[in-house]
Amino acid sequence: MRSRSVLATALLAASIIARLVWDTLTVNGRNFVDLHVYRDGSAGLADGSLYLFTYSGETDFALPFTYPPFAAVVLYPLSLIPWDIVAIGWQLATFAALYACVVLALRLCGRSTDVHALAALWTAPAIWCEPVRVTLDYGQINVFLMLGTLMAISWARRADGTPSERGVLAGGALIGLMAGIKLTPAISGLWYLAVRKPSGALSAAFAFVLTVLGCLLLFPEVTRTYYGTLFGDAERIGPVQAVINQSLRGTLSRFVGFDVGTGWIWFLGVLVATVVAVFTWRSVSDALGVLLVVQFFGLLISPISWVHHWVWVVPLGVWLVHGAGARRPGARAILGMWVVVAGLGIPWILRVLIEYGPEPQAAVEAVFGAAWSIATFVTMGWLIATRAARGAHRTDDRPQDVVAAAIVDDGRVLLAQRAHPAELAGKWELPGGRVESGETHATALTREIREELGAEIEVAGRIGAEVTHPNGLMLYAYRARLRSGTPAALEHLDMQWFSADELRRLDLDDVVPADRDWIPELCAVLDDARVGEAG
Repeated sequence: MRSRSVLATALLAASIIARLVWDTLTVNGRNFVDLHVYRDGSAGLADGSLYLFTYSGETDFALPFTYPPFAAVVLYPLSLIPWDIVAIGWQLATFAALYACVVLALRLCGRSTDVHALAALWTAPAIWCEPVRVTLDYGQINVFLMLGTLMAISWARRADGTPSERGVLAGGALIGLMAGIKLTPAISGLWYLAVRKPSGALSAAFAFVLTVLGCLLLFPEVTRTYYGTLFGDAERIGPVQAVINQSLRGTLSRFVGFDVGTGWIWFLGVLVATVVAVFTWRSVSDALGVLLVVQFFGLLISPISWVHHWVWVVPLGVWLVHGAGARRPGARAILGMWVVVAGLGIPWILRVLIEYGPEPQAAVEAVFGAAWSIATFVTMGWLIATRAARGAHRTDDRPQDVVAAAIVDDGRVLLAQRAHPAELAGKWELPGGRVESGETHATALTREIREELGAEIEVAGRIGAEVTHPNGLMLYAYRARLRSGTPAALEHLDMQWFSADELRRLDLDDVVPADRDWIPELCAVLDDARVGEAG
């Protein structure tokens, strides 16, 4: 284990050093055009020239300060620090933030062991994928925003996996503050609605409004300029039809040969994307999976989604290998597709050909220039199809037994919150699932808990009587204890440990109907456990 950790650290260090050498040897390795905009543009906050600033050094087009005024407030201290210190500090901080993003993604996938070595192994190659490579080229902020989003989602649960309302509110506030810096993180508010934590979305909205009101109070002129005149002006950000814009608007504009704007073509594309995203959301249930659906949906419908905005491909890869996505058929093929798309840098190749020749035909540019949008729709379609396939498989001739685990620890029992189907979503149940052909109840239950919670259990005796489900299934509950791992809601909306008193106070309407008859027996088990511990 120690040798693996050392090897992983050495690999990450070598990748970082190689990147720094690359920056030194290449012509535009350290142009940091966006960092120049952040630093030099925010200096205009004090004298009101914030939105008159443009940076035109080593760029294809002049870059104005396109961010909300709160971004200038946050970034203003950079203008007081010498450029060389800002540049190297920003780059090293980006490496650290990317590593932290992978750590959080692994933890959201339920990984609790060997996390830091795995994160190093993921971060080393991730530095060279197109979104991260371009982020480092430009000195972009999006890796930091991704880190903040993952932190916010992680705060929704305590270290023991139980829900945290305070964490939901704090995470929502962080999302709102980041939206005040750059509008795109606002899409993350949909995550709180998707997982039925609306207080987080309200907290995000409240924090964002505070950034606007605060700036309106302190810097009224620039705030009115941004939200009154510049807000929503995509052309000011850059050429919409440029091949590096991988949003639906950019993709559709290249196909038709002109900027579709927000007209009916774009509206139809957004409508399709919305329908697909909703079906995809209904096909996933773990926290990271839902977040990825939200983020990729946001990248599709945004007017501008430069290739460096697609850094979310990194946690997507982690989810496909270590998370709930890994348990779906075809996960490796989807991962391979993204490795090709992100590794080759198709938009970058097209951009080089457009600038230096031979210039590709318009049809070639349109088709290959849609790489990220197409890959997103393929991934969403795959998630929908694999969910549907699993649902269809349940109608086969497998055994009609369903097993559930009453995992008892420290006088509490673990309940999980259903994500599907719609009529049961949000209701509590004992985690478990169908018995496969050739499995004993204990074997099936051990497998199901490993898949659903990422933990290992030891199955003990039966609890209560079997329950006959209206569809003919027979449900059995068993007492269990944790052997290893920390349970995580990999296929549920949430999970929570309940004491006997909390179970008695639980509204039965909030419990899956099939599990309601077991509540008295569960309370008795917990009472006995408490007496045993006291003795």
